[in-house]
Amino acid sequence: MTIAEALRLTRNDAGKSQEYMAFELGVTRRTILNWENGTSEPSVGQAIAWFKLVNKNPIPYLLQVTYPDMDKISHKDDDAKILTSLMQLINDLPAEGVRQLMYLFFGNHGSYPRAVLQMITAHLQTPMKDRIAHGQLVATNYEIAKLTNTLSKPEHIQPDIGYLNEAIENAKNSLNT
Repeated sequence: MTIAEALRLTRNDAGKSQEYMAFELGVTRRTILNWENGTSEPSVGQAIAWFKLVNKNPIPYLLQVTYPDMDKISHKDDDAKILTSLMQLINDLPAEGVRQLMYLFFGNHGSYPRAVLQMITAHLQTPMKDRIAHGQLVATNYEIAKLTNTLSKPEHIQPDIGYLNEAIENAKNSLNT
């Protein structure tokens, strides 16, 4: 999916006209047309405003733009295809993300890598509302442990709690779309 396709799809799904979007965003209809056919792209602020106007969470669309093959990977795919996709993801992660990934599997936290995978997989199979509640609980427990100096491994890699809280809010907003 391209940015142009995401814009066009979300506008059509919301039943909004190009004229409406142009007026609300303070641009010309021609600009909307150019965005939707890929001739030009909106600024980040304009893109955020676009998704708010069509009442859509931008994250799933941005993930599809960034990782176009992500939704094409299946547990039935051959190992080479899955490994190639995983390597692409790892190469695109910032250094801190790679460290966190390594900590999940090889950190001295007391859980076996396979158990961590099973827990994450089970979590992702639950309804979004349950994942949100669990995420809120985890974030709150982490923040309390940090404030009370009771983290189990404070010298080890820590989560980006701001990002986690932002993801929780985005997930809540996605329930409304």
